[in-house]
Amino acid sequence: MSDANTNFRPLSLLVGSAYFMEQLDSTIIAPAVPEIAQALGVGALSLDLSMTVYLLCSVIFIPLSGLLAGRWGTRATFRGAMLVFALSSAMCGFAPTLPALIAARAVQGFSGALMVPVGRIAIVRTAPRAQLVLALAWMITPAMLGPLFGPPLGGLISTFASWRWIFWINIPIGLVGFVLAGRVVPQIVEEDDSPFHLWEWLSLGVALASLVAMLEIVRHQAIPGAAYFGLGVTFALSTACYIAAARRSRRPLLDFGLLRFQTFKTSFWAGSLVRVGYGALPFLLPLMLQIGLGYSAVKSGAVLLASGAIAFVTKTQTTGLLRRFGFRSVLIVNGVLCSAALMACAAFRAEWGFTLIAVIVSAGGFSRSVQFNALAAIAYADLPASKVSPATTLNTAAQQLAVMLGISIGTVIVGVSAQLGMRAQPVAADFSHAFAAIGCVAMLSVVFCLRLSAQAGHELSGHAARR
Repeated sequence: MSDANTNFRPLSLLVGSAYFMEQLDSTIIAPAVPEIAQALGVGALSLDLSMTVYLLCSVIFIPLSGLLAGRWGTRATFRGAMLVFALSSAMCGFAPTLPALIAARAVQGFSGALMVPVGRIAIVRTAPRAQLVLALAWMITPAMLGPLFGPPLGGLISTFASWRWIFWINIPIGLVGFVLAGRVVPQIVEEDDSPFHLWEWLSLGVALASLVAMLEIVRHQAIPGAAYFGLGVTFALSTACYIAAARRSRRPLLDFGLLRFQTFKTSFWAGSLVRVGYGALPFLLPLMLQIGLGYSAVKSGAVLLASGAIAFVTKTQTTGLLRRFGFRSVLIVNGVLCSAALMACAAFRAEWGFTLIAVIVSAGGFSRSVQFNALAAIAYADLPASKVSPATTLNTAAQQLAVMLGISIGTVIVGVSAQLGMRAQPVAADFSHAFAAIGCVAMLSVVFCLRLSAQAGHELSGHAARR
């Protein structure tokens, strides 16, 4: 195999490892919440803020990733983010109080917001166009294991070791990544004299924070209606301020003008809708298997690990499928399969047995991996080089918000279903309603795929060359 076919892999795997670490940290803390709460002397519900702050800071600082990479260079920015992530992980592990833990998690979210978008920019700018699908597949596939490994790994660590190791395991990964980045990440600097508009970023940050806060408090029934109204007004005003500032900016932090490119528009909307469904899956499925079907933590973890293993195999299949059938056909058919797999989870019952459930979840893992790989690649099919950085920023922010929306929708539906049934503890049927709903949301992504041209992305897939 020639160097042109392989030289992107070290970079893709390094960025994928950073993505894995980021995704792992967003879910690994959940099973250890009771132990952490006891150690810090607070109520278990108070630990919810440590997860919310992590995701919130990640979303708020994502828009700065392209700006910083353009001015400091991709290598310098990526290495700095890796180092800060490792140091903040150490701070989380040593945190003596809840406020200290929340502060360290905020720093983690900030550094995580820079790592992956900057790494993706480096991949897109350096990988040969004919190899871009495969390069992004090598990046995305390891990352997909993060939310799957997170819950079972967090449970194992909190059971057999100290909860502090949940954060300390990031330290060697981050330090090794810092060293390797100096060798494999290219230093790409985009000369740009665009000024940084502080008011634009602040208004965007307040808007995103308000939106995330509204999604978060939906889960808590004791929150008064005035809080929703206040957050809604704050979101509306800050969004209006951002739109006004962005219209005056030569280079807005989130460039929604990119949606005029049909391929990017498809990736943006279809990818967001699919992620609403599959962002909720790593949270809902373990709970359904354990609470609803009576599985042990180890057994439910095995189901998720089976799906993750299939995702690894998929990275070698996506390119071949796109070359044979083209982007449009693959995205339409596979989008239906992705949604069907989520809806199939709604039918899970104890009598189905472990093997059948694992097979269905694994099939969904295959479809999900193909869809994410294809959507990530088609986003850049028609974009000029100057638009790669803002496109990456916009897509990444949308993906994070979609995942949080999926978790919120799923959690609220399970809770409401249990309340209507006057049950103190959810049962399998309550989770079924949630999976049916997020499956329908994911199915809406097919509408955007249907609008793609039959020739879309042929230069990337190589489909036209075969005809």
